[in-house]
Amino acid sequence: MKTAMQELMQWMEETEFMVNKAFIDKVNECLEKEKDQIVNAFEVGYKSCDIDEAFEINRKLASGEQHYNKTYNL
Repeated sequence: MKTAMQELMQWMEETEFMVNKAFIDKVNECLEKEKDQIVNAFEVGYKSCDIDEAFEINRKLASGEQHYNKTYNL
């Protein structure tokens, strides 16, 4: 699975989409922001679970960072 920003970067590379360095830098900045948002959303959701749900999730994924890496880093 890829995030929307990862798909954009892949498309630009595959189509040899002509962009300037400032645009590439901005896309990379947005990729980092997107990652932070996904990690934060996971951790907020994790904290809002009741203890039984949290325990079940914790056995599968220890953190938002781990969730992101497992889901989006191919």
